[in-house]
Amino acid sequence: MAEVLMEAIGQEALTERLARHVEEGSLAHAMLLTGAPGRGGLALALTLARHLHCASSAASSKPCGTCPSCMQHDQLQHPDLHFTFPVAKPAGKDKALSSDQLDVWRQAVLELGPHFDMQDLRDRMSLGNKQPFISVHEAADILRRLSLTAHAGGWKVQIIWGAHMMRVDTANKLLKLLEEPPKKTLFILLADNTEALLGTIISRTQILTIPPISAGRISERLKAEGGEAEAIQDAVALCEGDLAQARRLIQRDSAEEFTMFIEWMRTCFARDGRKAAGIADQFHDLGRESQKAFLAYSLHLVRQCIVGNYGAASAVRLRSAERAFAEKFAPFIHHGNVHDMQSDLERAAREVAGNVYGRTVFLDLSMRMMELLHRPQ
Repeated sequence: MAEVLMEAIGQEALTERLARHVEEGSLAHAMLLTGAPGRGGLALALTLARHLHCASSAASSKPCGTCPSCMQHDQLQHPDLHFTFPVAKPAGKDKALSSDQLDVWRQAVLELGPHFDMQDLRDRMSLGNKQPFISVHEAADILRRLSLTAHAGGWKVQIIWGAHMMRVDTANKLLKLLEEPPKKTLFILLADNTEALLGTIISRTQILTIPPISAGRISERLKAEGGEAEAIQDAVALCEGDLAQARRLIQRDSAEEFTMFIEWMRTCFARDGRKAAGIADQFHDLGRESQKAFLAYSLHLVRQCIVGNYGAASAVRLRSAERAFAEKFAPFIHHGNVHDMQSDLERAAREVAGNVYGRTVFLDLSMRMMELLHRPQ
């Protein structure tokens, strides 16, 4: 098994930039790192926390790796390093708290490294169809923890992973603390995007966008993890600089989703309502997370068709089998329907995430597709 890397792969420039802020004493008290989790935001946050806690950091631009604090960080057990992440309310309890899943979180980081996403985490937390979130009870727990004196007398670091999944009441409860945190307290919020965050939260943080990891570095890492050359080539082309997504692409070839998408599109083009109802049953039986994955895959194929249509063939990110289909299907995706098609797929994904009955969502979406595929350019 390949060695787990805790460093932010391919993000050396950002790592050095944060280290300079530590050395110069110019570190913001609240930071918001945005970008897909697989790009390494958590790795940057952990490296920064380790630097702040390292007993030798004053004499070096990097954590020493050997002092007691660094050794505690190796196991994610430093007493002044706190984690918050989305969870679901467990059976028999009236609160959803990260502390109930903290062992699962630590195990995920130590086994996968810090380049993982919510799909990886929810598989380990056995959430089923429950939707994870960051509750107002979590905010109260953060307030309690950070009001205590630092165990080592130095920095307290609070990492909020998946901050875009905070409830509004949670965010409101944290506002004052983010604006005026206790002395030597650092907040690091990690969010896939800023769209779901309150503007008041964003305004209280220093935003740092995590860029995609280069294709070369992702390829290098996948090879070290034992990936096969052809699968790595496809994964690198499709993952958009996201190592978590690249690993998932290596493990899953999307053949079933591709087959279902082809059948669905042919059915919609033929305006075959009876067959569409059968595919809706198939969609419903997938379960919520697989439904979301199929809609995301469908959105990906639609977007790739429009990219190819407008003379950017070199920018198309499809496997060979998908590319052959897309070349025939692309003429039916054009400026007259693509915007509505994307909007309808995104709306369906939101409805599925909101626990709307899957069969109803898919039937409604199919009716829309029947109209859109025949809409003139």
